[in-house]
Amino acid sequence: MNCDDLLRLLADYSEGAADECLCREVERHLRDCAPCETLREDLERVSRLCREGAPPRLPEHVRARIVALLRAASD
Repeated sequence: MNCDDLLRLLADYSEGAADECLCREVERHLRDCAPCETLREDLERVSRLCREGAPPRLPEHVRARIVALLRAASD
């Protein structure tokens, strides 16, 4: 496995969607490749921050405009 392969597979690996054999390959690559391990750690940190942060909210004027447009479209 090379770094390009890892980039394509990292999301599945991080989300637990990769099969066991593929996980072993990814883990082997991460052990031997410091830049890819750093990327994995950074992505894990971003994912954690997104889960822990408050969900984004639309400004009220934007929300009202969307509701008005949806109502107009359903008439």
